[in-house]
Amino acid sequence: MESDRSGSITTRRQLLAAPLVGAGGGLSSRFDTVRLAADGSLPASLDERVPNLLDRYDVPGASIAVIENGEVTWSGAYGSADPADGRQMAEDTPFQVQSLTKSITAWAVLKLVEQGELELDDPVGRHLTSWERPDAAYSWADVTVRRLLAHSAGLPTGGYEGVPLDEAPPPLRKALSGHADGPAARPTSEPGEFRYSNIGYALLELLLEDVTGRDFTAYVADEILEPLEMDGATFVATEGLRSELATEHFVDGSPVPARHGPASAHSGLYATAADIARFVAAGMETSGEPVGRGVLEPEHVAALYAPTVETTGFYGLASDGAGLGHFVETLSEGERAVMNGGQGSGSWHWFHAVPGTGDGIVILTNSERSVQLIADVIEAWTDRSGLPSQSLTRARSWIRLPVWILVGVAAGLALRLGYGAIAGTRTFAPLSDRDRTTRAVLGTLAIVTFGLWWTIGRETVAFFLPVIAEWVGLALSAVVALLLVTVLFPKTNRGEPT
Repeated sequence: MESDRSGSITTRRQLLAAPLVGAGGGLSSRFDTVRLAADGSLPASLDERVPNLLDRYDVPGASIAVIENGEVTWSGAYGSADPADGRQMAEDTPFQVQSLTKSITAWAVLKLVEQGELELDDPVGRHLTSWERPDAAYSWADVTVRRLLAHSAGLPTGGYEGVPLDEAPPPLRKALSGHADGPAARPTSEPGEFRYSNIGYALLELLLEDVTGRDFTAYVADEILEPLEMDGATFVATEGLRSELATEHFVDGSPVPARHGPASAHSGLYATAADIARFVAAGMETSGEPVGRGVLEPEHVAALYAPTVETTGFYGLASDGAGLGHFVETLSEGERAVMNGGQGSGSWHWFHAVPGTGDGIVILTNSERSVQLIADVIEAWTDRSGLPSQSLTRARSWIRLPVWILVGVAAGLALRLGYGAIAGTRTFAPLSDRDRTTRAVLGTLAIVTFGLWWTIGRETVAFFLPVIAEWVGLALSAVVALLLVTVLFPKTNRGEPT
């Protein structure tokens, strides 16, 4: 992919220089992390290294903002917002921030709690007055506001395909009833266990509208976005915004047409990195301003960050639990980190913060191939901030382990075969009776494993970690080839007939 990767940086307050210790090692320079530039500052390091990371991971562009002491101190933009038309990424380039929207939605719901309009443990049905809930295999009484916010209400993961931005999406209530392009909003598994759900947040949107009698997007704009001075954030895709919006890209690099759906609460916000950073900073104390910035009381911000249910699967690798609209992790020194990620058909976004220290970072990208880039940047940020490692970067390190194991197995097989060839103890004899059963098992295992990787495993891993998927594919191919050679060239005693 060819594009101008030069970054632009605006320093709002000079960050203190601090030493960064690189992650070290890796399969090759492709696994290097961001390291400090000569002047020792994180902004200078990002300016130097992020363009290289964009090239390494084949990501068109990224926008990053940093929080220190509870204030947004720096933002920078790199690469291309739209390679097809040569439009460069800028600090004010808006993105559809996908599931980062859920965190803003959670603030809006807690605002209703603060205003006495509802309680977190209220069954959601108590407040839904404009929509008839469909029958369900599990009790609606167990579907509470808290569980919807924490992805533990048992609703489908789902989501809506949406329509182009110049078309009107289906009505929200029709979508919730399952008559649009997604599943109906009903509990389909036991409430109380973690199950990530976009549909749950669509239901929260209707809840907010029924409680307030207002449009969801207008309420959130008035009660959350404007007071927090998120000036570039909006739910309305005007013609002007569409012309500036970062173009998303699939894993193969092809552009993704922008779409919107019947619900806004789970993924419908458009914002810049600085907008999201101002939102994240609002959950921290800073000089002269309290936690919540007057929008929420500190106790309600604390409720957002309190773990409610243990996370599982991919979410369990990157966090310890789900709070309300946020994921949370307890760091080795006892501090609590809060985070959220947003993934669309052609984008990955992330924010990570440690409210107790006032540190945070926001990374917005316009490619599905961005998870490794995000992990690299977060690792650099934690090192610079003197923070313990975060689950996301540790998970990436663990994911590299199978590559090293495969490389070791391949090396061992190659040495064994090479020694046998030199010693004359291996000959081409595929029909030999020697160890026939063992060789048949090895050959079958090699072929089945290879088939499973290329039909199922590769696509799954490449979705999150495309570069590591390439290495796994190469290493696994080498192991399979060497196993087949072992099967075809059985070991024999010198002079023994085959």
